[in-house]
Amino acid sequence: MILRFAIPSKGSLYDGTLSFLEGCGLKISRPNPRRYTAHIRTLPDTEVLLHRPDDIIEKVAEGEIDIGISGFDLVEELRGDRDDLLVLYEDIGFGRCELVVAVPETWIDVSSWRDLADLAVELHWQGRPLRIATKFTETARRFCYANGINYFQLVDSRGATEAAPGLGYADIILDITETGTTLRDNQLKIVGPPIFHSQACLIGHRGNLSARDARLNGVKTILELIEARRRARLYVQVVANVPGKSIEDVGLRVSQQPELAGMQGPTIAPMWHSDGNNSSMQLYTVTIMIPQDRVLALVDHLREMGGGAMAVVPTQYVFESNCVAYDQLVAQLEAVDVSV
Repeated sequence: MILRFAIPSKGSLYDGTLSFLEGCGLKISRPNPRRYTAHIRTLPDTEVLLHRPDDIIEKVAEGEIDIGISGFDLVEELRGDRDDLLVLYEDIGFGRCELVVAVPETWIDVSSWRDLADLAVELHWQGRPLRIATKFTETARRFCYANGINYFQLVDSRGATEAAPGLGYADIILDITETGTTLRDNQLKIVGPPIFHSQACLIGHRGNLSARDARLNGVKTILELIEARRRARLYVQVVANVPGKSIEDVGLRVSQQPELAGMQGPTIAPMWHSDGNNSSMQLYTVTIMIPQDRVLALVDHLREMGGGAMAVVPTQYVFESNCVAYDQLVAQLEAVDVSV
């Protein structure tokens, strides 16, 4: 069966999705920009559909689409109690933002969620509710009740939410922000910590994937590549020429600092010398896969060993012995099978 894979049709999520999938070896081919269908050459049994991010969530939840990429903030808002909507990969590495509460900068006495609860009570005594402009109405309702804000009115806002307090149709807002610049431009300040952090995520329909047909194989391929690509961003390969008496000698000296010895230890190979050098100190090529934040420490360590000609090479994929995201998906599907 054909795997129906939905991606955002425009905006920053669209651009981020195309770039990320291409980096995973899943380049989207869309010959006609006016059409809302595309394909992936490396996954011939997959049909790519382009929709609005909120429509993707609804269509996946209803089973009209098998998997899709959308914002985690929208998933939290729209999924409700629909158990068939699964988050297959919560953070695929782009589209980062935060859901926050913002109030007018002139409210100097309001700096916490508790202050908002007190303000709501005060406004209630004055005969009106605290008005909150947001498009995340379900999330806002849960947030208010969880934080003792019991007297409020939600004002549905589908655009320019930041302008609501200035225009007078809301007191505060609950909205997403990337940098906070737009909030400051509208004389608003963030109150309290973010309600949650959001980013692009991969979702799927439980029932469709439980069929265990070719669609699940396609999902496995996508999860394998996403997970390996995300893991690879944390690592680089360091290649250096190091003198030593033997492979064992070099390996032992590299491993004196285990945290710099690589994921499973260094790879060491003797170098060939065209000048016929018979010195007791042979040069060996050492290759180590290491987290990016340890590169300079490793370079210093190899220098102390006499190493030189060092190169740092980015990695495209880092695969483990199994795909964690796929194993988690299978576990979720099997749990349903057993309960049935």
